[in-house]
Amino acid sequence: MCKVELTNKEINMITINSRIYKFCPYCGKALKKKIEESKARQWCTDCKWIYYPHVASAVGAIIVNDGNVLMVKRGRDPYKDTWVFPSGFVDYGEHPEETLIREVKEETGLKVVEYQYFLLLQTSDDPRSPGHFSIFYKVNNYVGSLINNDSEENKDIRWFPINHMPIIGWKSHNKVAKLLFENLSNR
Repeated sequence: MCKVELTNKEINMITINSRIYKFCPYCGKALKKKIEESKARQWCTDCKWIYYPHVASAVGAIIVNDGNVLMVKRGRDPYKDTWVFPSGFVDYGEHPEETLIREVKEETGLKVVEYQYFLLLQTSDDPRSPGHFSIFYKVNNYVGSLINNDSEENKDIRWFPINHMPIIGWKSHNKVAKLLFENLSNR
């Protein structure tokens, strides 16, 4: 198992603004602001609904085989035409481990058999969901053959030597690739 330790210098707090709602999504009344837990919160004085901004989550799969890592080439923005680990957002009500299994199957045709948690990072470069958490799992065992199930989302699927990676889009995916390379080099 790979143990990754990040220093405070590597853990960068990002500043993002949450969505601003004008009206309550439940009763339609105009929202007011109130201070709760030292934070300004939007709330409805009529039905007492309080808006607690929260971030989304995504999962990335690190699939390594004989010193090669499986990457998919994005077919859409952001970072169109760059390579990333098979990944996707966690659906509402879905556990991240379920997302791992679903996304690997959807993007590569492979069935995940065994996996382990690898790393959690917060993104700073995804305009679709600023500040979301990316949870990376290392896939230790899988079955099946590579199939691009969605050529609109992924232009290509390919194995790359860990020491010779392609142009990677997301900063978080770049960080994971760097950690994989460093882990391999330290053996």
